[in-house]
Amino acid sequence: MTSLNPGAPLNAEPAKGDPNQKAVGVGSIVATSGALLGCAACCVVPLAFPVLALGASGAVLAWFAGAHMWISGLAFMIVLSAWGWLAWRTFRRGHPLARSTVIMMTVSTLMLALALVWPRIEPDLMAMLR
Repeated sequence: MTSLNPGAPLNAEPAKGDPNQKAVGVGSIVATSGALLGCAACCVVPLAFPVLALGASGAVLAWFAGAHMWISGLAFMIVLSAWGWLAWRTFRRGHPLARSTVIMMTVSTLMLALALVWPRIEPDLMAMLR
């Protein structure tokens, strides 16, 4: 044990068979691990997250660029089906469509038309930006 007397020698080793020795060792390991995880969460994760997000978004954008034709075809079928379903409902009910429905369907049709012609107009737009 340690002595706090001014002239006595300092003995820092725990006594043999001390039941608190294992608890102190385990407690120090847990505290050190917790501090390491806390430091990683505080300092490393905020620095690494943007790198991971940029890498993942680049991969997703590359996949979308390769899948442009079949996604555009699927979107064309969806918009065409929506117009057909709305026309069938209007004919069956005898009431005109709500103005907001017509506006939203028109916007979706215009966005689809832009997506379909985008591969042809993109090189010219990029040339204008340079």
